[in-house]
Amino acid sequence: MIHLLGIDIGTTNTKIIIFTENGEIVEERTFPTPFISDEYGGCYQPQEVFSVLLENLKSFSSDAKKEVAALSISSFAEVMVGLDQFLQPITKSPAWFDTRTDFIFHEMKDTINSDKIYRLTGLSPQSKYSFYKLIWHRAVEPEIFQSVRFWTSMSGYVLAALSGVLSFDYSLASRTMFFDQHNRQWSQELLEIIGVPLKKMSHLTPSGIVLGKIRKEIAQFTGLPENLQIVTGGHDHLCAAVAVGVFQQGQVLISTGTTENLTMALDAIPQINLSQLKRSFSWGHHAIPERYYGMSGIYSGGYSLEWFLKLVNESYQYLKDLPQEIPKEVSLFYPYLLGADYDGARGALINLEGKMEKPDLTKSLIISLSFEYKDLWDIMAQNLNIHVERVTNVGGGTQNDFWMKVKSAVLNEKILVPQDKEGSCKGAAILAGLAVGLYAEPEDAYRRTFHLAKIYEPDPELRESLLPWYGLYIDLRDDIRHLNEKMKRIYMERRK
Repeated sequence: MIHLLGIDIGTTNTKIIIFTENGEIVEERTFPTPFISDEYGGCYQPQEVFSVLLENLKSFSSDAKKEVAALSISSFAEVMVGLDQFLQPITKSPAWFDTRTDFIFHEMKDTINSDKIYRLTGLSPQSKYSFYKLIWHRAVEPEIFQSVRFWTSMSGYVLAALSGVLSFDYSLASRTMFFDQHNRQWSQELLEIIGVPLKKMSHLTPSGIVLGKIRKEIAQFTGLPENLQIVTGGHDHLCAAVAVGVFQQGQVLISTGTTENLTMALDAIPQINLSQLKRSFSWGHHAIPERYYGMSGIYSGGYSLEWFLKLVNESYQYLKDLPQEIPKEVSLFYPYLLGADYDGARGALINLEGKMEKPDLTKSLIISLSFEYKDLWDIMAQNLNIHVERVTNVGGGTQNDFWMKVKSAVLNEKILVPQDKEGSCKGAAILAGLAVGLYAEPEDAYRRTFHLAKIYEPDPELRESLLPWYGLYIDLRDDIRHLNEKMKRIYMERRK
């Protein structure tokens, strides 16, 4: 039986899984994504990522490896890797959530036409995007910046190290803030602002395209077949969307990991002005060619729960053992621990009472995450004129039964949960299978590889009990934003 290999370079961990053509897991490996702190924040280590990746690939059994026909990669977005002429990394790679670019964002705020940027790139200007990261390199590391021969994404670097061919897929380019979505090319105008010549940007390509065979020396070291095909991958959330069949309008993906992402598949580029949106969301190219997406999310979805469990010295088992009753008093948690859709966003917890105990606060966090998600959901669906037909939730958060029940009730949607918890890896493997002709088309791959684990139906009584709290949450959200922006202004003034 033919095998496919999916790699997911994630915020916290990197996962490698070998699948059968029917989507069954053969073997898997996981390792912490190499990351270091510096004087400015935190950076990924591309060379170390590749080195540890090779060691893990080598550790797979010969029987699993010898049947692998193709591999592809999903990864986080916004992270850039500067390469020399030999395709070796020479720059730092600040994390997508790193805040070192905040000062650049503020300095340029009045010179950037947000509506124009949004219409061109699908992104509302935020300091995390690659546009600002490259300007940071130019400002802080000018000599290194000038010596870069090629810029690519994290997955683009790893794919190049495996195949010798540089690429930058449309779905990851969609998160740079200098990709012209309409013409599928780098924006010369925005690159000139950054100070990067067009010739230094990697070649743009759709996801699911064969770059070439694995380099002979890599095959020999890892034990992978010498005829293994290396295939372009995509943004991790969009690879997850491929895995669960979310690529036609009306299909929706919830991806619950460090972030809790919302992806709504689109048949065409949306015609929306940023100024008409109550809350911004991004749009761009899907990992399935000729398909698009609307995307939003809670940057610190799963992260918020990890943070809280660490504070109270509990494990994930504590979440599984939570009683199901809704607290009489709900503390409202605004989950902006890693920022939000506006500059200066920080988390907040209000409506606390001394008689509240650990389970009350835990459930309040989960309920509030669902409220935040509901607000993002409604704004996207209304502005994109989406009639929701199918909702699928992937990621580790699906193991939290209380969270899933609350989410289904708040959204008032039936939610499908697949057996696979790691959709991004599987989506990357499916892209590899599509590229080598193993699947006739995306729907064929979905039918053959999707395995349902559970369905959550919205509970009317639970929904009724939560709606008053949801109304309060939304009413106070603008007040929280006002306080956050005020704190940011005071902080920036005192730094001067």
